[in-house]
Amino acid sequence: MSSDLCFSIVFDKDNRYSANAIMAAVEQYNTGVKVFRIPLYRVLDVVQTILDMQKMCRKIVAGFSFMTPQIPYIADLIRLLKIYAPNVLLVAGGPHATGDPLGTLKKLGFDVIVYGEGEETIIELLRHYAESSEYRVCGTAYLDGDRVILRKRSRYIDLDLYPPFPYWRNIVNPIEIMRGCSSACHFCQVTYSFGLPRYRSVEKVAELARVSMERGLRDLRFIAPNSLGYGSRDGVKPNLDALYVLLHSLSKVAKNFNGRIFFGTFPSEIRPDSVNMDSVRILRFFAHNRRVIVGAQSGSNNVLKVLHRGHTVEDVENAIDVLTQSGFSVDIDLIFGFPFETSDDFEETVKFMNRNVDKNVRFHLHTFIPLPGTPLSDANSTTLDSWKKAVLAKFVGMGKAYGYWIEQERLAMMISELRRKKFIYSFSENLKILKISPC
Repeated sequence: MSSDLCFSIVFDKDNRYSANAIMAAVEQYNTGVKVFRIPLYRVLDVVQTILDMQKMCRKIVAGFSFMTPQIPYIADLIRLLKIYAPNVLLVAGGPHATGDPLGTLKKLGFDVIVYGEGEETIIELLRHYAESSEYRVCGTAYLDGDRVILRKRSRYIDLDLYPPFPYWRNIVNPIEIMRGCSSACHFCQVTYSFGLPRYRSVEKVAELARVSMERGLRDLRFIAPNSLGYGSRDGVKPNLDALYVLLHSLSKVAKNFNGRIFFGTFPSEIRPDSVNMDSVRILRFFAHNRRVIVGAQSGSNNVLKVLHRGHTVEDVENAIDVLTQSGFSVDIDLIFGFPFETSDDFEETVKFMNRNVDKNVRFHLHTFIPLPGTPLSDANSTTLDSWKKAVLAKFVGMGKAYGYWIEQERLAMMISELRRKKFIYSFSENLKILKISPC
C-alpha cells in the first residue's frame, strides 16, 4: 500500500458517529493511509484544510457523510473544491447519497458514491485508488454517460469486524449494537439503506464498553433502531435471553468503572410492540436511566397502517402503561404533516395525547420530512394550519411536549423545493436511470 494517500472525512455534528465508524474502519485496515477528521463548521475552512493536504500527499480522497437537509452547504463546498482542488477525488456517503445517487452525482458533483454500508467499500476504494487510481469498486455508484452504475454488494458486513469509533485516538461515542430493521417503515431510510437486523456480539459490545470506560467514559449509551429487539430474529419481538446476557455483561463492565448504563434512550429508542413485562423487568434491573423513548409516530391507526409501522395505537398505550407502572418516564415520538394525514387522523392523535397526558409521558413532536430512497420520498409534507399548531403548542406550554417540529417544517419545504429544482431526484427517477451490477 502506498503511503502517499490522504483521506479526509468531512462531517457535521449530526453525522459524527458515522464519520467515526468510517475513520475507525480505514485506520484499522488501511494503515498506510493518512486520515484526517474535518468538522464541517465553515465551508472555507474545510476547503483550506483540504488544500493544505496537497502539501503532504500525492493523492487525496475527500469523503463526505451527509443527510438530505445538509445539501445546500454541501453543494457550496463541492463547487468550491472542484474549482480550487480539481484533482481531489470526491466521495459521498451516508443516507442521502444512498437514497438519491443520481442527484448526488449529477447535481452535487461527486465523483463516486459509497452506497449503503461504508466500511468494506471505503477500505477497498482507498486500496485500489492508491495502487491504480481506480475507485469504481464493489459497493459504489458512479456515472457512466447518462446512466448511474451501481455495483451493489451481495452481502452486509459483520459488525464485529469493525469498531464503531477510533478509540486509539481517544474518540469514543455510543456503541452501535444493531444495524438494519425489518419493519421497512415508509418514511424511514434504515431498512432501505442497511437491510435486515444484524447485531454486534455481546463479547464485542462488552469489549468496546471496557475500552470506552478506560478512556474516561462513565455513561454507556447505545445505537439501535430498537434497543429491546437486540438479538431477536426480526428485531421486534424481544429475545429475552439475548437481552439479559447483553445487559448483564455490560453491568459487570460498568461496575468495574463505577459507570452507568443508559439503554432505550437517546440516541436509540424502543418500538412499542417490543415492550412487555419481561423485557421491561430486565431493562429496569440493569439500566440506570428511568426515561425511555418510544417510537409511536402517530395516534391514528389509519396513519400507522399507511406508514407500514406494524403496530397499533393500542400497542403504544400498552407500552406506556407497562413502562410507567414499572417506574419509567416515557417520551413518545409523534410525526405530523404526512400528506395523507386527514383532520380526523390529527384529531385521533390529539385524543391519544390527551388520554396519556396525565401519565408520566412527554411527546416529542416532529414534522414529516420526505427522505430519498424511501417509499414516501416523492411526497410533500403538509403544513399544519394555525389551529393545529395552536393545539400542539398547548401541549408544549404545559411542559408535556417538545421538539424541533417548526424547524423541521421549514426543512421539509426546502427539500420539496430542491426536488422541484432537480437538486434531488425522486425514487422513480433514480430507478429509471439506475443500472445495478451485483458484485
